[in-house]
Amino acid sequence: MFLFYSFMGSDFTFVSLNVRGLRDCVKRRAVFSYLEGVGFDFCFLQEVHLRDGGDVNRFKREWDKGESVWGVGGVHSSGVGILCGHREVKVEDSFVVMQGRVIAVDVMIRDCNFRLVVVYGPQVVADRREMVDCLTPLCVTNRKLVRGDFNTDLGRGGDSSAGAIARLMACHGLVDGGLPTTPKMDGPTWRNSRGVERRLDYIFVPRSLGKSSGRLLPVFFSDHDGVLLQVGSPVCLFGRGYWKLDRDVLEEQAFVDGFYGFFWRLEGLRSMCEGVLEWWELVKVRIRAFIIGYCKRKKREERREVDRIQRLIELEYEAGNLGGSFDWERSATLKAQLRELQERKARAFLERAHSGFLEHNETCSAMFFKSVRARQSRKVMHGVREENGSIVREPEDMVRLTTDHFQGLFKEREIDVEQGNVFLEHLSRRLPEDIREVMEAQISLEEVESALRRMGKGKVPGIDGLPAEFYLKFWGILGPVVLEVLKAILETGVPGGSMAVGVLSLLYKKGEVTDLGNWRPLTMLCVDYKLLAKVLADRLRTALPYVVHEDQTCGVEGRSIRWNLQLIRDSIAWVEDRGLPLMVAALDQAKAFDRVNRSFLFRVLGRLGFGEKFIGWIRTLYVGAGCRVSVNSHLGDVFDLSSGVRQGCPLSALLFVLYMEPLGAAIRADTGVEGLLIPGSGGLRVKMTQYADDTSLLLCKDSCLTRSLAIFGDFTRASGAVLNHAKSSVKFFGRWRGRTDVPGGLSLCEGALRILGVHFETSGSATLNWNMRIAVVQRKLAMWKARYLSFMGKVLVLKVDVLPSLLYLAYIYPLPASLRRPLVRLVFQLMWSGRCEWVARARMLCPIGEGGRGVPHFPLKLDAIFVSFLLTELAHPVIHPSGYLLRVFFSYQARSVMVWSNTGPRAEQLPWHFGHAAKWLREHPEVEVARVGLDHRHLYEEVRQAGSPAPVAGISSVVWEGVQARGLDNRLKDLNWLSLHKCLPVRSIMYRHSLVQSPTCPRSSCGREETVRHVFWDCAFAGVVWARARVLLGLVRGDFVLTWARLERGVGRARGTDRDRFLLWLLMSLFKRGLWEARQNMVKTGRNWGVEGIVRRVEGDLRGRMKREERKWGQHAARERWKGGLGLGVI
Repeated sequence: MFLFYSFMGSDFTFVSLNVRGLRDCVKRRAVFSYLEGVGFDFCFLQEVHLRDGGDVNRFKREWDKGESVWGVGGVHSSGVGILCGHREVKVEDSFVVMQGRVIAVDVMIRDCNFRLVVVYGPQVVADRREMVDCLTPLCVTNRKLVRGDFNTDLGRGGDSSAGAIARLMACHGLVDGGLPTTPKMDGPTWRNSRGVERRLDYIFVPRSLGKSSGRLLPVFFSDHDGVLLQVGSPVCLFGRGYWKLDRDVLEEQAFVDGFYGFFWRLEGLRSMCEGVLEWWELVKVRIRAFIIGYCKRKKREERREVDRIQRLIELEYEAGNLGGSFDWERSATLKAQLRELQERKARAFLERAHSGFLEHNETCSAMFFKSVRARQSRKVMHGVREENGSIVREPEDMVRLTTDHFQGLFKEREIDVEQGNVFLEHLSRRLPEDIREVMEAQISLEEVESALRRMGKGKVPGIDGLPAEFYLKFWGILGPVVLEVLKAILETGVPGGSMAVGVLSLLYKKGEVTDLGNWRPLTMLCVDYKLLAKVLADRLRTALPYVVHEDQTCGVEGRSIRWNLQLIRDSIAWVEDRGLPLMVAALDQAKAFDRVNRSFLFRVLGRLGFGEKFIGWIRTLYVGAGCRVSVNSHLGDVFDLSSGVRQGCPLSALLFVLYMEPLGAAIRADTGVEGLLIPGSGGLRVKMTQYADDTSLLLCKDSCLTRSLAIFGDFTRASGAVLNHAKSSVKFFGRWRGRTDVPGGLSLCEGALRILGVHFETSGSATLNWNMRIAVVQRKLAMWKARYLSFMGKVLVLKVDVLPSLLYLAYIYPLPASLRRPLVRLVFQLMWSGRCEWVARARMLCPIGEGGRGVPHFPLKLDAIFVSFLLTELAHPVIHPSGYLLRVFFSYQARSVMVWSNTGPRAEQLPWHFGHAAKWLREHPEVEVARVGLDHRHLYEEVRQAGSPAPVAGISSVVWEGVQARGLDNRLKDLNWLSLHKCLPVRSIMYRHSLVQSPTCPRSSCGREETVRHVFWDCAFAGVVWARARVLLGLVRGDFVLTWARLERGVGRARGTDRDRFLLWLLMSLFKRGLWEARQNMVKTGRNWGVEGIVRRVEGDLRGRMKREERKWGQHAARERWKGGLGLGVI
C-alpha cells in the first residue's frame, strides 16, 4: 500500500490483509464483519478474486461503511481493493496501475488530499520486477507511505525482485515501518501447513514520518496475518502553495486559439478601472481563471481516456475469467497505453520540479526520482528553532517564525551618515553626460521584448503564476499592453499590486537545518516586474565600466571572474618563485545582499553621476515592496522589505557592485595598505580583487591587514555591511610560507585557501582542484547511468551537465595528465552503460556526419579552453592586473602563434600550468591563430579533425545524417546508426567475441546465421512483418518500393515531398525497432511476440504521435501532416 499524504491532523489507522478470495458470499460477510470490529480509516485487501463488473458492484453494495474501490483480476490469486472505514473519506479519483495487482486511489479526508496505492505482488519474479517499474511513475512527490504484500521475503536473501523493491525504497526515502514500532513487526506474516513461514507483508514509511505503532492480526480465514498500523501526524506538512501555469498548455492549439478570443474581450474592462495598473491586475486575475477552467476541462478529457482504456483491459480479463479467449497482445498494448499516460503525468511533474534534462521517451526510473527527491529535500523544512532552543514543527508556527526572522533581517538599520560621506569622497569616477541621457530615455517595446527573450525558460513564476513562456507565446497582443503598464509604473512611481510582492523561497545551504540563518532566501518575482527590472539592468550594465574600478569584475561588461582567479594563481606562482612575502586574505560578508542599506546605495548612485530620474526609477521598484515567505508551500503574510536587494531580481548584483565600490576605493586610496608589486606593470601595486561581495586582499605587510580591517569596520558603520569573521581567513605564501600568527584577529587557513570556488595551495593546486572536480563528475555520471537514455541523450548530458561543471576550472588550471584516462573512462562507461563498446572510441568522437555520435573529447576540449583563454588575453590590451603577470610568464612561449615584444620582463621558470600550455602548442603545430581564431570551439575542432579517423568507406555524410533525420526519436536514431555500422549485438558478432555458443538465429524455425541484415530483412519472420508494413507505407506513397538498401541507408531522394520521405523513414524505423525489440524479448525472456504484436505496437506509437500533434497543431493540420491519419481512425 502506498499513501501520498498532505496533512493528517490526528492518528490514522491502516489495515492490510490478504483475504485469499472473497467471492464466497458467506466468507465475504464474515470478513466484512471482522473488519468492522477492528476499526480503521483505510483497509487494503489483496487476492480478492474479482471476476467481472458484476462482482465489483456486488462488493460495493455489501460494504456500506464507506466508499470502496476494486480492481478486477483473474479468478484465482489476484484482484485488489481499498475500503474506506467511514463516510468522512471521499474518493476523488481512481485508476488501475497493474490489472488485478495495483490500483491507485486519490482521496480526501479532513480537508486533506492524498493518494493510496494497494499492491499485491505476482508470484513470478520477472512480473514482480515489472510491477515495481509500474509503481515508479506514481512516486511524483516526497509525501508517501508504502504498504504491500510483495510476495517475497526481503530479509532472507530474496530474489532479484527483492533488490528492485530495496532500490525503490532507497530512491524514495523509505524505511521498513515495522521495525520502529513497539513491539517490532518483523516476524513472519504467512505460514503454510508444511511449517514454512515467511514475512511477505511490509510497511514502508518515509524517514521523516511521525511516530507509529502497530500489531499483527491473526485471522481465521487466511494463511496471512493482517497488519495494522497507526500513523501519527507526519513531521513534514505541506501546503497547497500558489497557482502556477502548466506550460504544456501553451503548446496546444486549442488553448492558443481560445486565449486570443478571450483576451480581446478583456479590453472592455478598462472603463471599470481607474488607470491601466488597476486594469492590468484585474486582467491577470481573469487570465488565471480562464487557464484554470481550460485545464479542468482538459483533465476531465484525460480522465475519460484513462477510464476507457481501463474498461477495455477489464473486458479482456472478464472474458478470460468467463471461459473465453484472452488476447495477451491486445492486453499488453492497452497496458502500455495506460502506462504511457501515467508516465506523461510523471514527466510533467519532473518538468515542474526543474529536474533538469529529461529525454523524450525516457522511462521515469526510480533513480531519476531519487535525484529529484534529493534536490527537493533542500527546499523542505522539518522544523524551526526558537530563541529558547525549542524546535517547532507545526506549519503555522514555522511560517510565523520564518516570517519574523526575515522581517527582522530586511529591517532598515541605522547607519552613520557622516562616516558614509567620508567613503563617498573616495569615489572619483563620474558617469559621462551622454550615457546618463541614454539611461533616462523613454523605454521602448524593442527593449522590453529583448529582455523577455533573454529570460531563462522553465523558471518559477511570481505570485501571479504567469511564466516568461506565457508572455513570449502571446507577445503579439501582450507586448503593447505590458509596455503601457511599465511606462505607467515609471510615471507614477508605484508598481502594481502583484508586482510589488515577491515569494521568498528558501534553499538550504549547510549547517544546522533548524537554524534559519542556514537557509538562503531567493525571491520569486512576477515576470512583468522582472521585465522592468531587466530593462533598467541592461541600461545600468552599460554604465558600470565608466564608474566601477577594474578590481571589481562582477556584472561589468568585458570583465570576467577568471581575472580574479588568474591574478591570485599567478601572484602565488610569482612570490613562490621569487621568495617574496605575500598574505592572501579571503573576506566574507554576513548576509551581504540582504543587509544593503538603500539610502546609502542611492547616495552612491548620486555621487557616481547617475541622474535623479534613473535613481527614481530604481527607487520605484522598492517602494512598497513586500514579500511572503514560503515554508513547505505554506505562504506567510506580506511584510515590508526595508533593506537589501532581492536575490532573484536582475538588478540586484549590479546594485550591490555599486554599493561596494566605496569600500574598494577607500582601501585603494589608503597609503597604509601596501599591495603586491606586479612585474611588468610599471610599478602598479595590487591591494585587492573583488567579485560582488567576495573580497580578496593581497598584502605584503602585517600592518596592511590590520589597517584594511579597520577600514572595513568604518564601512560597516557607514553602510550596514558586516564582515563575517568566522568565514574569513588568511593564508601565507612565498617567504611567509609556514607562518602561523595572523594579525587582525582572522583565522589561519591551514589547508588550501578557497576563493570563488577554487582552492589555492603553494604547489599542486591543479591536481587538488581537478581531483575534486572528477569526483563530482563521477557522482553525476553514476546518477545518469541509472537513467534510460539514448546515445544522443547521453551526449547531450555530457554537453549540458558534465562539461559545464568542468569549464569553470578549465579556464584556471589545465587537466593533469594523471587524470585524463580516468575521465575518458568515465565518459565511455556512461555511453555504453558499462557494457561492451561495439564502436571504436575514435569513431564515437566524430560528428554525426562522419559516422560518430559527437562525444566530446574531454581532455582535448579542456586543453583548448585553457590555451584559448591565454591567447585571447594576450591578444587584447591589459585591463586587469592579471594581464601583466600573464605576459611575464607566457608571452614568450606563445611567440610562435602571436606577435611578441621583447620590451617587457620575462620569467625563466614557468609554473606548471603555463608549461603545460606551451607544450600543447608545440605538440599541435596545425594551430594557426590567424586562420583558426581565438575561440576555443574553433581551436578544438581544428585539433580534433587533425586526429580523426578516415571516413567509413562507402557511406557519405548525407547517408549518416539521413538515417538520423530530424524529427525521429533519439532511440530510433541510435538503432539506425548501429544498424548502419553493423554493430548491433546479434549472434554472429557475439559469437566472434565468444559471448554466445552459436551464431544462428534464435528463432527455432529459422536456423540461419543471425546478422544485422538477417534480423531486419532476410529472416522469414521479418518478411511477414514487412508485408504488413507495406500497407502503411503505401498510404504515404503508393509507388514506394521497399528494399534492403533503403531500409539500411534511408529513403534518400525517393519521390514525394520532404514530409512524405520523413513519414516513410519513420514507419520503417518503427518497424525496425519492433523487430529488434521482439528479438531481444525472445532472447532474454523466451516470450515470442507475434507479427500482430509488432504491428499493434507500431500503430499504438503512431496514434500517440498523432494525438500529440493534434493537441499542438489542431485537428485539420494534424490530418494533413499524417495523410488523413493513415487509416488508424485517430484524427
